[in-house]
Amino acid sequence: MHISSEEQKTSSKGQKTGALCFAAGGLIYLLAEKISASGWRSPAYSYLHNYISDLGIASCGATPDGRDICSPLHNVMNAGFAAEGVLFFLACWLLRPVFKGQGERAFVFFGLLHGSGGVMIAAFHSGGGTGGITVHQTGAVLAIAGGNLCLLSAGWIKRQHDGWRGFSLLSLILGSLGLISMVTISFDVLPVGIIERLSVYTITGWQIGTGLWLRMQTRT
Repeated sequence: MHISSEEQKTSSKGQKTGALCFAAGGLIYLLAEKISASGWRSPAYSYLHNYISDLGIASCGATPDGRDICSPLHNVMNAGFAAEGVLFFLACWLLRPVFKGQGERAFVFFGLLHGSGGVMIAAFHSGGGTGGITVHQTGAVLAIAGGNLCLLSAGWIKRQHDGWRGFSLLSLILGSLGLISMVTISFDVLPVGIIERLSVYTITGWQIGTGLWLRMQTRT
């Protein structure tokens, strides 16, 4: 089948945009986390002992497990959750030509789960007065599990492609680490802030690295 130069340009533009969405989503998320954490005064936010979702809680006070919460810049974090989720799914959709093959549908589907989870986390705050804690927890599972499964599917798709072996191996390792960390959050193996970030930063680091790498590939 003949592909016109115009179709090739359109496909290339979509891939460039998808790569930028991956990188931008991860960077926006990290920036929102840093800004909202800096707004805490009494108490100070702890990357070691506080959950990430604590940054998005709209009300101040003690949580049921006794943690003192007050996040003045909660809107920044919730905007970051939502923006990252939307950009992540958009990237997966636009990068379908790159991740074409066995597992392509899983790649897009898990990207959708991750994106939907991010929006749910932003809309329903953990421990807030909205009555949406169950919805929040569901969103967190979708975001973390969906994101790490997306990494695994990306690694699986590219496992036998020349020039992609390192990417495939790293994707499979990070996705597995993220899922294992998610499962062990409730076992108190490490402080909650550390173990939760091990399950989330695998996704964040991967999407930033993948986005920048794909952007460089399209430029060359």
